[in-house]
Amino acid sequence: MSANYWSKPEAIPVTLLAISALNDEQSRLLLAELRWGSADKQVCPSCAVVDRHHNIRTRKQWRCKHCYHTFSVTSGTPFADHKISCRKLLLSIFAFIINQKGLGALALRRIIGGQYRTSFSMLHKIREALVASQSGEKLSGIVEIDGGHFSGKLRKGRVIKKSTPADKNTVPTKYAVQHRTKVSASAFPHHPNRRIVIVLRELSQTKSGHSLPLTGKQLGSGASRTIVAVCASENSADIEALIKRYVEPGTLIRTDEWPAYGNLKLMGYDHETVNHSKEFSTDTGVNQNQAESFFSRMRRATIGIYHRITPRYMLDYTVEMAWREDMRRKNTEQQLQAMVKTIFRAGVSKDWVNYCRGNKRPFELLFQASPS
Repeated sequence: MSANYWSKPEAIPVTLLAISALNDEQSRLLLAELRWGSADKQVCPSCAVVDRHHNIRTRKQWRCKHCYHTFSVTSGTPFADHKISCRKLLLSIFAFIINQKGLGALALRRIIGGQYRTSFSMLHKIREALVASQSGEKLSGIVEIDGGHFSGKLRKGRVIKKSTPADKNTVPTKYAVQHRTKVSASAFPHHPNRRIVIVLRELSQTKSGHSLPLTGKQLGSGASRTIVAVCASENSADIEALIKRYVEPGTLIRTDEWPAYGNLKLMGYDHETVNHSKEFSTDTGVNQNQAESFFSRMRRATIGIYHRITPRYMLDYTVEMAWREDMRRKNTEQQLQAMVKTIFRAGVSKDWVNYCRGNKRPFELLFQASPS
């Protein structure tokens, strides 16, 4: 990168102030550097030749020296044919990564301006790229698995019920005027929008093997990889199919005592459980702290940032939270580099191109076990 653009040619701006200080041409070249590794040499998306192609400044594009194909820094990416400036695009990506709990479309609109639907579709293009980039490499070592209920929670009743103080599941009479009737989280029938998010997290290990119980210090720095799926229910068929697809045989799996995990030893996995009705962790250190850490972030996002996530796009938001958990120990520059590479490798958007003209995803991305 030329020194004309910022004081340190090798440095990437890692603050919102520095990013916002770039003009559109500087932002375009920075995106090119993040995508291709250099702002001076580009990769033609048509013939894949790496060269210093002709720079058409007036059009903010390049023309290939070999096949004469004209392309831009966003050609072949979810932001192909974008109408906003490269500066706003870079600001959007940067704002997305620096907000640890998530970024709402209204908040992004206040940063880059424009209409709400522009910010909404841009954020979903980023999430779509994260979904497309999920690795199929299987987890190994020690893996924690758990399911969490999201969306479709039943509302509290309108009528206040009188109760006796002896009933611990209801509100005492003296407080009845201040509360509505409690509704259990497991009440039936379930709301039609209720979904189960299944999370599989591979623990970072500094000690090989798992023949002995490992303490927190021996496990290292939390979890290293996270895989998520959205299911209609926490049933054995879906859970076993998920584990077969994403977990190496012989792996030590830690779960709670939900019956759907009962066949894991028969499937060739080591299995340890913790009874959450009695304890958070067993005396030997068996727990699901990393899975619970993911759900803690997920619930903070659904309550404090997005407020409402419908089943149609629940996987997109869930994968976003998994990415944030896996990248939480990276610095801002590493997160920016990883995010731009992920977005630009995802190809042209399928679900969000022409979204403002009525192109919407017709179904939800729900994991289901294949019929045998």
